[in-house]
Amino acid sequence: MYRRSIHSKILIIVISVLAIGVLVASYRAFKSEEKRLLDEKISTSRLLSRTVLSAIYVDMIEGRADMARRLMDILRTEDGVERVQIIRANGREEAFRDTSTIEAVREKTGNIRPEWLEDRQQYDGVIAEGVDDKSFKEALGRFKENWSAEPVYYLEDGGRVFTYIQPIAERPDCIACHYKSGARGILMVSFSLDGMYAMLVKSRNQWILTGIIAIIIGGGLVSVLIRRIVTGPVRKTVEVIEEVTRGGGGLSRTRRAEVASDDEIGALSKAFNSMLDILERREAENSLLLSKIEKSRNEWVTTFDSIQDLISIHDNEFNIIRVNRALADKFNCEPRELIGKKCHIVFHNDDSPNKSCVNKKTNGSCTRVGAEIDRVSIEGNFKVTTFPIFGEGGRVIATVHIGRDVTQEKVMEQRLMHSEKMASLGNLVAGIAHELNNPLMGIMGFSQLLMETAGDKKVDDIKDRLDRIFRESIRASKIVQNLLTFARAQKPERTLCSINEILRDTIALRGYSLKTNNIEVVEDLAEGLPGTMVDYYQLQQVFVNIIGNAVDAMVAYKKDGCLELRTVLSADGGSIDIIFTDNGPGVPEDVVKNVFDPFFTTKEVGKGTGLGLSISHGIIGEHGGWIEMKSPAAGGTVVTIELPIVESRGAVDGAGLIRDTESPVVLRGVRVLVVDDEASIRDALSYILSAKGFEVRTASEGSEALELLKLESFSLILADIKMPGMGGIEMYELIGRDYPDMEERVVFLTGDVFSEDVKDFLEKTKCNYLTKPFEVSGLLKLLNRVLIETASA
Repeated sequence: MYRRSIHSKILIIVISVLAIGVLVASYRAFKSEEKRLLDEKISTSRLLSRTVLSAIYVDMIEGRADMARRLMDILRTEDGVERVQIIRANGREEAFRDTSTIEAVREKTGNIRPEWLEDRQQYDGVIAEGVDDKSFKEALGRFKENWSAEPVYYLEDGGRVFTYIQPIAERPDCIACHYKSGARGILMVSFSLDGMYAMLVKSRNQWILTGIIAIIIGGGLVSVLIRRIVTGPVRKTVEVIEEVTRGGGGLSRTRRAEVASDDEIGALSKAFNSMLDILERREAENSLLLSKIEKSRNEWVTTFDSIQDLISIHDNEFNIIRVNRALADKFNCEPRELIGKKCHIVFHNDDSPNKSCVNKKTNGSCTRVGAEIDRVSIEGNFKVTTFPIFGEGGRVIATVHIGRDVTQEKVMEQRLMHSEKMASLGNLVAGIAHELNNPLMGIMGFSQLLMETAGDKKVDDIKDRLDRIFRESIRASKIVQNLLTFARAQKPERTLCSINEILRDTIALRGYSLKTNNIEVVEDLAEGLPGTMVDYYQLQQVFVNIIGNAVDAMVAYKKDGCLELRTVLSADGGSIDIIFTDNGPGVPEDVVKNVFDPFFTTKEVGKGTGLGLSISHGIIGEHGGWIEMKSPAAGGTVVTIELPIVESRGAVDGAGLIRDTESPVVLRGVRVLVVDDEASIRDALSYILSAKGFEVRTASEGSEALELLKLESFSLILADIKMPGMGGIEMYELIGRDYPDMEERVVFLTGDVFSEDVKDFLEKTKCNYLTKPFEVSGLLKLLNRVLIETASA
């Protein structure tokens, strides 16, 4: 039932301890006996060595060297004796095995005994056994330093042989027959240890067998005790626990554990029974609490799904963990189908979160974050607010997203903004019509002067008049362009713009009204301001509203005035302050707090909608800035706008919008087809472009241009949009069908950007175009860019 029960664990531990004890005891007994037997070998070797040396010494003194040789031969035959030999002082040769010693005695004394040579075999330089052992060599070195040194013993042949060596020093009596070196040597006695270790192994096995028997008997007794004292009571308690785990009737019907003793096991059973009593009470309490929680949960789910705002909860890994019914209905699915998916995939069809992700911002700031989002996978504009959910340690563990569909609100807001713009435009038209007539009068006057000029006049003589005509034409073009720019209904789009240039364009738009009302404009615009991402047309509307209110107030107050425009870069370089200061009557304190409310106005009925400053406040807020109005005690009104600097790549040009920097291309020989129903425009463009090196062909309408395309090839096509016969739009569609490579090489020149069909066509095709009238430099710059882009495509 139990793979590793307490019984088996305790039994294994006890048996392991006993086994370790037996092994340790056997090992210690083995080593002790081994030491004792080795000590006996040492004593035996010492006694044998002394006996042999004494016998050899007596035999050598009495001239019986043959007896010493026979003694060692007899000892070698003894059981357990590995070797008995005398090694000469050189540590290599064995004595008594050759006649070299006898010959040395003969040389010194002149005679030898015949019995020395009896039964002696003739050997030459017999090498003694065991002299190559490392321990022997080390002992030999010490003996050569002192032949009276103590004996040495060691083990060789992997511990199988015990060797005892004793140095033999010369004695005075030996010098009579031997040279000094010949009287020295080493006695080596070696015993085999095989018998000793065989006896030790036998004893060790007996000890181990005895220990195993003891372990088996002891283990059996311990097992019985464990089962009786420990595992039995524990098993009964476990049965009660299993009964509690299975449930079936609740804790009130569960039997209690048996208390069989007063030891720790009994105390455990008592504590367990007390725990069951406590759990029984808690079970009843929890049952009541769970019913309340379930009721609250159902109410919360019903409320959550009844909310019409789009609500979702995301974790820190951008996984959706909860959505309400309203959000699921937007995707035509059940809420469970969205749970577990990545929010950036579901809502934005992106593989990873984008830089403006509100979930990421809330996780980073630990605060509420709001944003308006229109780049979502469901149609519409949504105002999203995110709230952090905190876990332990104040760490954000999830975020709640609440999205409100503001599509209709945005449509109404755009309509209100355009209505306010049209109201402002009505105030501008009368002055602009008068302002436009002035340059047109100059053009007409100088043109008549040129027509009346004598035919023999040189071009240099009339250049100043031509220059005046050109500059007056540019002036009229700017007036019309500013009016069209302000009046145009634009889709909100942010580009990198120069705040100073937007202010200058706005002053130019209001120029006639400012001059005729005797308003002096003082510009204090900071140089080198960085560009920032804003909606050019929305900011221009804000500036028109503020300037218009200032002019109306000053004219009504004293028939003239001074308007100061100032721009300042903030100290940290993160924002731009735009300050409008007038010297009008100022605004009462009780009025200032309401000026940004919708439909609030202090003007007479019919002279104001009350939406201008309200719309301006909303536009600045959408750009991440703020706007305020103050009236100093000295008089006048100060309107301050702060806009954050949002960076983008590019360089700001004179029009206030970002233009890419292009490298010039060689224009000579580039073939251009000019299509326009106005003969004067065709002739002017043909003359201008030919003078710049282009090869120019012309056509008066679309069908004529298509006939030329069948016969010739062109690098660029300049065409009007509105023409009698086949217009530019139809011609472009046929070019896209029959000459797809030419589609990106078409540039439209038009004076009509208000017609819905023209606006839709230009927005849909993203074609390059210029509005008439235009400067030659602007046309050449556009053609240069088109040639670069189509060449690299």
